[in-house]
Amino acid sequence: MHTIMVLNAKGGCGKTTISTTLACYFSGRDYNTALLDYDPQQSSRRWLELRPADRPKITTIDAVRPRSGVTRTFALHTGNQTEVVIIDTPSGVTGNQLSDLFNRADTILIPVMPSIIDYQAVELFLKELMRYGKHKTMTKRIGIVANRVRIRTKSYMAMEQLAQFFQIPLIATLRDTQNYSIAMESGLGICEMQRSLTSKDDKQWQPLLDWLHLKVPHKQTPPVSRENDNSESTSQDSWSGIARQSALQFNR
Repeated sequence: MHTIMVLNAKGGCGKTTISTTLACYFSGRDYNTALLDYDPQQSSRRWLELRPADRPKITTIDAVRPRSGVTRTFALHTGNQTEVVIIDTPSGVTGNQLSDLFNRADTILIPVMPSIIDYQAVELFLKELMRYGKHKTMTKRIGIVANRVRIRTKSYMAMEQLAQFFQIPLIATLRDTQNYSIAMESGLGICEMQRSLTSKDDKQWQPLLDWLHLKVPHKQTPPVSRENDNSESTSQDSWSGIARQSALQFNR
């Protein structure tokens, strides 16, 4: 089992979007996938409630509210058959909670938004993370994801400098697009949407997925198909009709 944690003390940086997208990706490739939601807002769990019944199964665990009659360890148990665990974390995580989360992860992804406020917040967060994990980071894979940013801009260069300073690889750069909002509203991941509308996003996600697969072995099982795209006959993508109509409207 491999545990991927999406972590940043700063709120609004895209943790839930990245968590749900990864859960869709791995479940769609026949990995037994669990999504643990540590955020009191329960955004991941609410997204899963919107998920179409014909989409690959994702096991969800509410990691916030205690379950009566069972231990904390049992309540967070994802099952012996689980192969990939995605953990969506809350904002403001620090101290003992940060320590506990850090110990649970094999891989940690840190999404960062392109603003001075986000840079200052993540700098403080990374200092705490590195201070706590200075003897353990060698056993953890930690990577930064530049979220809603354009390459070759001042904000992107500042993010590169931040990554270099902390010696953390900048794994992927994701653009600002309505596709993510549409996917969230439809209970889908962007990897399940129509390929003709998400081809740019698919390319941006590929470096991150390749990096994750260095520790998560590929499966021979082909990914679950998407709906056929009338404008691209070779596409095997599929998603709900409501999401398709919304995306067409937003992408005009």
